[in-house]
Amino acid sequence: MRTLYDPVIYDDTQAVPSYWEATGPARLDAPPLTTSESCDVAIIGGGYTGLSAALHLARDHGVDVKLLEAGHIGWGASGRNGGFCCLPAAKLSIAQMIKRYGLEETKRFYAAQVDGIDLVRSLGADENIDFDLCGDGNLEVAHHPSRLAELEESARALSELFGIKTETFSRAAFTEIGHDSNEQFGGIKMHVGFALHPLKFAIGVGAAARRRGAALYAHSRVVAWERDARGRHLLKTSGGELSAKRVIIATNGFTREGMHPALDGRLLPVLSNIVTTRPLSGEELAAQSWHTDNPICNSRELLFYYRMLPDRSFLFGARGDVTGREADGLRVRDWMKRRLGEVFPAWRDVPLSHFWRGLVCMTRKMTPSIGQLEEDSSVYYGYAYHANGVNTAPWAGRALARMIAEPSHRDAELPAMLAGPPPRFPFAGLRPWYLRAAYQFYRLRDARG
Repeated sequence: MRTLYDPVIYDDTQAVPSYWEATGPARLDAPPLTTSESCDVAIIGGGYTGLSAALHLARDHGVDVKLLEAGHIGWGASGRNGGFCCLPAAKLSIAQMIKRYGLEETKRFYAAQVDGIDLVRSLGADENIDFDLCGDGNLEVAHHPSRLAELEESARALSELFGIKTETFSRAAFTEIGHDSNEQFGGIKMHVGFALHPLKFAIGVGAAARRRGAALYAHSRVVAWERDARGRHLLKTSGGELSAKRVIIATNGFTREGMHPALDGRLLPVLSNIVTTRPLSGEELAAQSWHTDNPICNSRELLFYYRMLPDRSFLFGARGDVTGREADGLRVRDWMKRRLGEVFPAWRDVPLSHFWRGLVCMTRKMTPSIGQLEEDSSVYYGYAYHANGVNTAPWAGRALARMIAEPSHRDAELPAMLAGPPPRFPFAGLRPWYLRAAYQFYRLRDARG
């Protein structure tokens, strides 16, 4: 199976050197698959989508379900993202969504996004998962004076069209409720969402799924996918094989080319990098007028995303390189350290504690994709959360569970912009070059403000 980045990015035998791994719970004790097993539904991928699907299939519908994960449970993006439970999971503007799908479908999409946030919160309560929830909303900050008007228009649309309470703040007002910086010229607050510890959430959902009857197998990457004489799917790993009537593909940005031909050429995995600092003192926080536990994104096309962690370490994220090579990753780390100090000059000399990276998943459609393969209705998929999977992936997993267990309601809850696969990229082997070109274009836009 082929990959778009250096093999180090896909090395599921290696631990992720993240803040979350250092501060999270013990790994879920899930053994590798070492025998021949069978089930009704097999899930490929042990992140939010797959774990949520397993939980809802087993708990709500009594389905015999088994899950295969290449690394440890939560090894992929679900265990290494920034912990932003926010919206939207799309790279289209509100105006673009309405033009393409219509106002009513756009309203359905935003309602589903809010429902996804509520689902994460309810999973914590229902399954007794402590995932360090903090904050009471999400903030977006204008990195340049010219971007504030766009944020204000977005705030009006969110409030008036979708009923999502959203406030706007001048630079001075944002300093009082958020922070000050060299790239803070006002912003908005969406009164939905929060921040969390992503690995604690992933492990908690996995433990709940297993407790409810799902079988989880870690370190069991699918290396071959066949059909047996009865037409059942046969998923082979290095140590065993799993036979199933139906399969859910839940591998998102870590999907390898060749795993299933229906997915080849449709996904654009993109590297995202995160650094964290040592805990900041009260004096250091005051130097940047830091007042919030809410997660924050700025208005750059190649955005910075950041938040204060419960121990007062600072998390700072940005897009990564286009090769995945270790040397290129280290160069991005050094660039992020410099840029953190330029945006927050009082923290210029604060040492970093952790650096890690992973893959988010983009597509030409620029919205998530959930459904069944047209060529094989026994195969389901959920992927492409466009760097916003914390609320969307668990929702997608629940939607897939309902599609399988309640066929009469198969497509009833899917907004149009979530249903169906994205188109393939033309000359799909050139995707890394498309990404290079897009980065150059976005850098020029960001430089102009």
